[in-house]
Amino acid sequence: MILGIDIGGSFTDMLLYDGKNFFIHSTVPTSMEKVKNEIEKIPDVDSIGIAIAAWLKEGKIMHAPNLPFKEFDLKLDVPYIMENDANCFAYAVSKIFNEKNLVGITVGTGIGMGIVIDGKIYHGMGLAGEIGHTFIGGDEPCVCGGKGHLECYFSGWSIRKRHGKEAKELFEKNKFPYDENFEIFCRALANATLLFDPSIIAIGGRIGGRLSKEKLHKIYDFLPSQFQPEIKVIKDDYMVAKGACYLAEEMKNKL
Repeated sequence: MILGIDIGGSFTDMLLYDGKNFFIHSTVPTSMEKVKNEIEKIPDVDSIGIAIAAWLKEGKIMHAPNLPFKEFDLKLDVPYIMENDANCFAYAVSKIFNEKNLVGITVGTGIGMGIVIDGKIYHGMGLAGEIGHTFIGGDEPCVCGGKGHLECYFSGWSIRKRHGKEAKELFEKNKFPYDENFEIFCRALANATLLFDPSIIAIGGRIGGRLSKEKLHKIYDFLPSQFQPEIKVIKDDYMVAKGACYLAEEMKNKL
């Protein structure tokens, strides 16, 4: 049995995987204490995959602007692998839909991007895919310490900042503001398409997975006609955890 953990900025999801089927274990608000408590309830597992909303290089967290804790140490006594959450999302989509070249975008508290090339996660020097922190313009402060980043325009935290108390109702009723900030988001995805020419742009996460596919066709407005990726909205909040399970399975098989 394999455990997949998706540690996001707001929620942490856990799945168990037996090599064929996934079993939902729990979803809890993200905090180190709650994550540890949930893991203690898990029966014995052979390996663990951890997907985390953080910038990783050589397995080490370099920065985690959207997480509510600064230090991360679960003290696990079984083999585990840790990977960026958007990378896990993209990898799961690649495996499930049997597509070797795609871009996966997660929209939740923040915005992440995973890149799969020839069936493998592309890391660059380790930090590839941080589209949420690409510079768009303006002086709006970003949670990472920079200014004018994509997350400042269309992300869970920026929507909450702009809409205040109304944001909760927007999230609960999936009434997202398809405004000029959403258009900026679509433009950024079009730019990523021009760079990688993927067969699929998969969009998921607790906000991304609830966006209108019809509205997301705005991406095509910013693309030359020669670029026609398929836009997939992944309505599965556990897709990131599934990717973590697949990676943990592969790690276990190599041991």
